[in-house]
Amino acid sequence: MIKINFIKTENKIKKVEITGHALQAESGKDLVCAAVTAISTGTLNAIDQIKEHSCNFTIDDGLIVIEVLNDDDILQIILQTMYYQLLTIYQQYQTYIQLKEVEQ
Repeated sequence: MIKINFIKTENKIKKVEITGHALQAESGKDLVCAAVTAISTGTLNAIDQIKEHSCNFTIDDGLIVIEVLNDDDILQIILQTMYYQLLTIYQQYQTYIQLKEVEQ
């Protein structure tokens, strides 16, 4: 199962943690994992190009972490876009994805 946590403070995303694998199909044919990976990678690329040095990234097999360092409205729009894209995938594939919002 893929576990996605959006950690928020005062309704602003401060950290995104994505762990695990969907196991919806064999490796290389898992459409749920591919969708989550594509959304996450696109977000990482957008942040890196548009808001360079605003976040720390941790990327490994079955792990993506985005930690906000320098917050602003543009970065929040990028992260909110990621949230709604992943929420759409979660709503269709709840057997394979867990999505939580945690307020700190």
